[in-house]
Amino acid sequence: MIGIEALIKQNKSFVIYRVPEEEPVLILQSASPSFSLNELDELDGKRGFVFAPFWISDSSPLMLMQPDVFIKGWKDINSYLSKEECAEDTLSEEDTENCPQADNYDSYSQAFSSFISSLREKRFEKLVLSRTSVQPKNSSFSLEKALFNACERYADAFVYLYHTPQTGTWLGSTPEILLSGKDEQWNTVALAGTLPFHRAVLPNAWSDKNIREQQLVVDYVRNQLTAFGITPEEKGPFTVRAGELAHLKSEFSFALPEKGRLGSLLGLLHPTPAVCGLPKEEAYRFILENEGYNRRYYSGFLGWINPDGKTDLYVNLRCMEIGASCLTLYAGGGLLSHSEMELEWKETEAKLQTMLAIIK
Repeated sequence: MIGIEALIKQNKSFVIYRVPEEEPVLILQSASPSFSLNELDELDGKRGFVFAPFWISDSSPLMLMQPDVFIKGWKDINSYLSKEECAEDTLSEEDTENCPQADNYDSYSQAFSSFISSLREKRFEKLVLSRTSVQPKNSSFSLEKALFNACERYADAFVYLYHTPQTGTWLGSTPEILLSGKDEQWNTVALAGTLPFHRAVLPNAWSDKNIREQQLVVDYVRNQLTAFGITPEEKGPFTVRAGELAHLKSEFSFALPEKGRLGSLLGLLHPTPAVCGLPKEEAYRFILENEGYNRRYYSGFLGWINPDGKTDLYVNLRCMEIGASCLTLYAGGGLLSHSEMELEWKETEAKLQTMLAIIK
């Protein structure tokens, strides 16, 4: 796929994505720029590929790509990309040296102190604290290899490579459905709690903290669906694998009364307590003011939206932002009042391995 770098150098808007158990798709919008929207309810009645940030802002807009190129299957994608001319992209030593090497343990520790104090003061039931890890992008890094590795390693995840002039380049793999379905069959999930996956055996014992954390997400999703006039069927929780991690998952199935209002429903669901906290609006503001950095599109959502066809939207969990000389990886974890800093740091380290595994 030698043409991926060419598309980026030409600053074209495109995405290659793979829904679990389906063929990959390349979509490209060359005739005009991608739409930048201000509110999630502006997605009502719209069709296209959505790339939504954690918080909509001028620097991280809500994007909707409405493609004029749509290609399905690796063979045809490769054929199309092979026509794109691509100059070799190499990094100088100066570029690499400008990339910070250290992980942000101290800043994470400071943010954790602020978060846990607010939880213990009972201002919040739950908060999600995230962080970044910056890796040098050396001359051996290959976007196509990283994308292929992600598709091979994470067969049960939504995998994507996304680029627009407004957002830059992002690569990710995520197991968490925000909203999917068509006709009368729709679903969403509550995914929370994290344990390592060892020796091909799923864990069968979960701590009270993990169970409580997941139940908060279940209750939130149920309440938000009810507020939209939906009475869902629920299954779970049960343990699922996501890469080298295991999570607790509950599934919600339902008929959708107003398919023309998908954006409004997404506004009720996003951000779930799996990436934000409770109470939602207060936690949202607290994270923006106290986390210490801009999440941008990490813990937002992305995917294809079509009220008259099939919709597949996923929470943007395991992802990286690809810069000129650095790769910025993102990870986070849910905090309750009795959370411990070292354990939470180690959980983010484990989650970062999802992206590290495809670039090393």
